[in-house]
Amino acid sequence: MATHFDLNNGWSATAAGTDSGATATKSAGATGVSHVVTHVSGHSDADATLQLKDGSTVLAEWKIDVSVEGFQFNIPPGVWVGTPATAITGVISASRADCQVNLAGFSIP
Repeated sequence: MATHFDLNNGWSATAAGTDSGATATKSAGATGVSHVVTHVSGHSDADATLQLKDGSTVLAEWKIDVSVEGFQFNIPPGVWVGTPATAITGVISASRADCQVNLAGFSIP
């Protein structure tokens, strides 16, 4: 039985950074292939902005406040669907010395 998507097409992207933030990237899929993000997490040692981007388009944005959330953050579950043949990135705007952003999801034709 054929399905519209195959969860075996799962992926993850992680990037660590120092004092200038970090960008985790899932490279663009083939023609007609979209990336679906289902998980965003990481850590930062400073207040920052976290953006989930589809190419240059911001799909979602969160403020990371270390005085409230502490060192680690885990964005509540969601489903963000990217444009076909376009990279997906998670971008932490800044940190003092230590940050990381993690993305996970799957790809669909």
